[in-house]
Amino acid sequence: MKIALISREKLENRVYWSGIIETVYSNLKLNKKIEIVKIDNLNNSLRKIHALKREFINFLKKEKYDDAYNENVSKNFARQIKLKLSKYEDINYILCFDSSLIAYLNIKKPIILWTDLLYSDYYSHYYKDLKVSQKTFDSIKLIEKNALNKCHRIFLSSEWAIKKAIKKHKKNRKKFKYLPFGPNFKISVNKKKINNYIKSKSQDKLTLITLSVDWRRKGLNKLLELKKILNKKGVRTRLIVIGLKKKIKTDEKDVKFIKFIDKSKLNGEIKLSNYLLRSHYHVLFSNAEAYGVSLVEANSRGLPNIVFKVGGIPQIVKNNVNGMIFKKNTSIDQIALKIKKNFSIYKNYEKLSISSYHEYNKNFFNKKIINDFIKF
Repeated sequence: MKIALISREKLENRVYWSGIIETVYSNLKLNKKIEIVKIDNLNNSLRKIHALKREFINFLKKEKYDDAYNENVSKNFARQIKLKLSKYEDINYILCFDSSLIAYLNIKKPIILWTDLLYSDYYSHYYKDLKVSQKTFDSIKLIEKNALNKCHRIFLSSEWAIKKAIKKHKKNRKKFKYLPFGPNFKISVNKKKINNYIKSKSQDKLTLITLSVDWRRKGLNKLLELKKILNKKGVRTRLIVIGLKKKIKTDEKDVKFIKFIDKSKLNGEIKLSNYLLRSHYHVLFSNAEAYGVSLVEANSRGLPNIVFKVGGIPQIVKNNVNGMIFKKNTSIDQIALKIKKNFSIYKNYEKLSISSYHEYNKNFFNKKIINDFIKF
C-alpha cells in the first residue's frame, strides 16, 4: 500500500501539532505493508500575508481572524499538493490531518482525514467566549464542507468528536470512524521497568505532575489548590509543572516549574520520561480538551491521570482503570479525598498504576493504532 502523507510543515517536525503528525509518520514507516510518499513542507507565504490581516483585525475590531482557514490560502495549498502528487501515479490513498489542505484538492485518489476534532467544533469548544470574525466562521463552514465531501474516510480520536461531527454533517456520517492517537515518544518502556519504578517511588511523599503550556485552560490554579488541600489533609505533596513559558506566583512550597522540554531531541524525551516515571499522578484540570496526548503519555509511564470530564478526555481516561475522572464542578476537596484514599494504601496505588499501563498497551500503543489504521 502506497500512502501520500500530506503536511504543511515537514513530516519530521516533532514540535508541529504537538508532534502527532511526526509520530504517525514514523510509525507508518515501521510497517512493512506501507510505503510513504512525502507531500510536506508546503510554501506558506500566502498564509503569512493573511496572518498580518489577522493581527490588524485583532487590533482594530478585537476579533479573532483565522489565517489558516481562508479560501485563497486553502486553494493555494491544494495547487501545491496536486503538483507534487502529479509525480506519482501509483498512490493508493492520501492521508491528511488538516481539512484546509484538501478542501480544494481535485484528485481521484481516495482521501483520508485524521484529526482530533473538526475545525468548526474546535472553535465552539475552545473559543466559545471569544469574539470571532464572521468571515472566519463562513470560511470554516465552506472549507470543512468541501473537505469532508472529498474524503473517503474521516478518523476522529474520540466518540465525543464523532457525535459532534455527525450533528453538523449527517450526509457524511458513515465516513466517520474512531481512531485514537498514541504517545509522542520514540522510546517505549516495558512492563518490568514500569513495575520497578512503581515499587521504588516514595510512599511517604506524593508527587503530582502536569504538562501545561496554557496554564489557564489547563486549570493550574485548581492544581495548586489541590496540592494545598492534600498537604492540609496530611499528605505531603510536591508538584512539578512542565511547559510554562514563565513561572506563576504562588505561596505554595515544593512547587517546581520547568520550562518546555523539547521531545524532538532524544535527551529531552528521556528527561521528560524520567519525570513521569518518578511521579505518582499526572493531573490535567482542563476546562476544554479535544483529546489530550499527554494523558496517553502519562499512562505509557504507568501514571494514573486525574482529570475533569470534558471534551474527548473520557475516551482516554476510565475511572479506576487508568485514573480518576471527575465532573468539572466537583470540589477540589472531594478530589483530594479520593487521591488520599488511593495513595494511603500503596497496594491500591500500585494496582491503579499497573492498570494504567495496561490500558495504554491495550488501546493506545502506536503499533496497535497503525495496525487498526491499515485495516480501514
